[in-house]
Amino acid sequence: MRKSVWIGPKLDASTYGSELLNSLFNVTQINFSFPKSIYAVKECLESLSNSKYAHFLDYFAGSGTTGHAVVDMNRDDNGFRKFSLVEQGEYFYSVTLPRVKKAIFTTDWKYGKALSCNPVEQTLIKYIKIESFEDTLNNIALKRTETTKDLFDDLKEIREDYVLNYMLETESKGSLLNTDNFKKPFNYEMDVTTDSAGATERKNIDLVETFNYLIGLHVKSIESNIERGYVRVEGTLPTGERTLILWRDCDKIGYEELNKYANRFDLYAKENTFDVIYINGDHNLPTAFTVDEEDGEIVRSLKIRQIEPEFLNLMFAEEV
Repeated sequence: MRKSVWIGPKLDASTYGSELLNSLFNVTQINFSFPKSIYAVKECLESLSNSKYAHFLDYFAGSGTTGHAVVDMNRDDNGFRKFSLVEQGEYFYSVTLPRVKKAIFTTDWKYGKALSCNPVEQTLIKYIKIESFEDTLNNIALKRTETTKDLFDDLKEIREDYVLNYMLETESKGSLLNTDNFKKPFNYEMDVTTDSAGATERKNIDLVETFNYLIGLHVKSIESNIERGYVRVEGTLPTGERTLILWRDCDKIGYEELNKYANRFDLYAKENTFDVIYINGDHNLPTAFTVDEEDGEIVRSLKIRQIEPEFLNLMFAEEV
C-alpha cells in the first residue's frame, strides 16, 4: 500500500516542475505558473494503476505534466500506457502539446534544445479541437422573412423576446450543420475562433472523424483516396455490429460510379460482410433489412443508412 503522505526532494515543484519545464523551452518563450512536479504526478498515476496498459484521463491538463509522466513511465518499463488530456487554455499549442512531443523525443533538454536522442518508439499523439460556443455563433446564418422583418419594425417591444426564445430555433435552423454540403464532405468548412478577441479563420472540418466519434465506432481500418473522392472506414459499433462507412465526393462518385464501385466497396447489403452500412448522399443501391428477434418480436432495421440524418440526430439530439 502506498503512503498517504509523500515527502522528499523529488516532489519539489520548483526543481521538478518549473525548472524541468523551463529546460524544455527557451525560458523567454514560456510563462507558466506552478507546474506540478513530474515525480508527484508519477506517484499519483502509479497509485491508480500499476498496469503497463493503463489509460489515464486528465481533464485539466495545464502544462501537460500528466502526459509527460506517462511518456516517461512507458520509457522506463517499455509500457503501453495511454493518456487523454483535456485543455481549453490558449497555451495548449505553445506549451502542452510541444511539451508532450519533446518528452517523447528525449529526456535531456536544456534551454529548449535536445542534448540527446532517446525517443519512445511506437508513440502516436492525436489531438482534436472541439467546436466552441463562439464557433457555433460565428457560423449561424439567420433567415428572416420580409413579413417577420416588417413585424419587428412595427413592434419593437417583442423583438427581444423573439430573439431569446425563437430566433436561434427558427431562423438559424439548418446553418448549424449544413447537410447539403455533405455532398462534398472533404471540403466542409467553418469559421473557427482563433483567439480570445474573437478573430476567426476559415478551416476545414473533419466530418469523417466527427461521425466516427458520434456513433462510437471502434475503427478497424481506414482507406482514404481524396483525389478519387472517397474515404472508406470499417469498424464495430458499441452494439457489436460490424459497420462500413463510405464517404464520397458526390461529384466524383455519383449514381453510376457508385454502382461500379459497389463490389470494390462491399456495398451490396444482401452480403453478410457488414451488419450496418452508412453512406452519404443520395444513391440507388439495393437495400436490405437486418432482422433480429427481441423478446419474441421480430425487429427489422435498415441495413444501408444515410449518414446525414444520423449525423444530425446524434449531433443535436433531434429526430429528422
